[in-house]
Amino acid sequence: MLKRLIIFLFFVAVPFVTSAAEEAEFLSPKISGVNSSVVCPTEDNCQAVFLIKGKNFLNSNGRPLVNIADEWVEVVRASDTQIVALAEPEFVGKVPMVIVDKTLHRPTMSSTDGVLVKMFDESVDVALEVIGQTSDGSRYITAGPRYTEPLRVYYRDSYWTSGMILLIEPAVVRDQILLLARGIEKDGSTPSAIPVDPKGMTMPLWKDHYDSGPYFIMMVYDYVRWTGDTSILDEHVGERTILATMEDVLSHLETRDTNKNLLPEKPANSFQDWLDNVPRGGEVLYDEVLYYRALRNMTELAELVGKTAHATVFHRHSLLVRYQINNTLWNDARGYYYERCENGKCEDRLTNEMSLAVLYDVVWPENRERLLKNLEQLETRYNSSLLYGDWGVVNVFPAYTSTKAYFYQNMTDWPFLDGINAGARLKYGIGDWYYPMTNWWKFFNVHSDKIEKLPEYVSPIDFSGGVSQAWSVNPIVSFVRYGLGIDPAIDGTYTIRPSPIGQVDLKNLSVRGQRISVSAK
Repeated sequence: MLKRLIIFLFFVAVPFVTSAAEEAEFLSPKISGVNSSVVCPTEDNCQAVFLIKGKNFLNSNGRPLVNIADEWVEVVRASDTQIVALAEPEFVGKVPMVIVDKTLHRPTMSSTDGVLVKMFDESVDVALEVIGQTSDGSRYITAGPRYTEPLRVYYRDSYWTSGMILLIEPAVVRDQILLLARGIEKDGSTPSAIPVDPKGMTMPLWKDHYDSGPYFIMMVYDYVRWTGDTSILDEHVGERTILATMEDVLSHLETRDTNKNLLPEKPANSFQDWLDNVPRGGEVLYDEVLYYRALRNMTELAELVGKTAHATVFHRHSLLVRYQINNTLWNDARGYYYERCENGKCEDRLTNEMSLAVLYDVVWPENRERLLKNLEQLETRYNSSLLYGDWGVVNVFPAYTSTKAYFYQNMTDWPFLDGINAGARLKYGIGDWYYPMTNWWKFFNVHSDKIEKLPEYVSPIDFSGGVSQAWSVNPIVSFVRYGLGIDPAIDGTYTIRPSPIGQVDLKNLSVRGQRISVSAK
């Protein structure tokens, strides 16, 4: 006869303390509820079963421990939000403690290149600074101190910031995915940002941004390939799984293709992507490349979880989208892409966004080197039409006419874009990657308070950008991924590349559930 006695308990969660080690409060466990019962499969075989619910029971340091009445008990199952533990029957009714190791293993880089080492250290610092926690223990990633009123999280900033946080503590990225999934509408449309508080204030400008949905898919894909944790795809947020949410995102973008050429179109004079201060309607190269990347990511994820029919559909659609991007937006006379096309008219303007087409393998291989060569016109050291001397890589040339040049999003230098540019050059060994990767940092450190770090953007005349900007970690992440080859495929494999700057030593990187160190020469 099966006997069961259920008792509700008070509860305690404590971190595992390692003396002299740096600790992270965002790894602290939170317990929301406990019940225990005595289960007797037979008359002479009884056990106390503890079901402990809460948050942050798992992290990259390993599994949790449970202590009851100064005795360690057996943990038979553990997830981030639930623990099942077994104990002797007399422990029923006693208070369990959950212990996790909250040691922060801060990644470090050693090299004779002092600029890259300093950039790496600052990027780790900023990535840690932008991690917040709600009262239930859930972690979230902000864009930086300038973007916290109201307290909110951005899809695009989250993606580029996650590259560094995956190296530090992937569990934080998992929480961010679950938070961002909440903001995706039933029809798959995705805002620019959502408030951390579900009841918090939203802004009309945030609605239905064309880059946000692809960035969400890309973030899930990166999380899976860096951790091997496919359980995120089955997590429910509202009435949908994460995988179903991603499918809805792509379905929504497909409906934005009004001229039936497979490329979603933004409305006329739209501000609905990262460049939310400049009106850009029609088929915008930046958004189309991200759409293609999201389709490729979904192809691999669907294959990974055995949805072969879905994978085939995504694969075939992605090939057609890539063809249409190059057929519609490539300007062969100029050797680069049009920025956008709308109603049969195309905008001839160079943008640093175009390097995405190289990084994500949209450009045909025979045009790759030509495109990167032409993007050098964005570098102030080469383009004499750019004013104020040699100070960086502008995001656009010629300037937009709708806003003032060398201010905010118009002919300024954005580090997150520089990371894409440098990453594309490192990935294929084409041209000088070091200038786009580092020049913004050098310029900023000459012209700013030495205490400040990682600007939102730099300009010789506009110094109003934010600092400690989260997505400005992307340049050094690109060095790790594309310069050194620490960039796992969906099956977890990667190949360390020869260092482009001589001896480089990286320590305490989280990759596929292990804390690794790498030496590259």
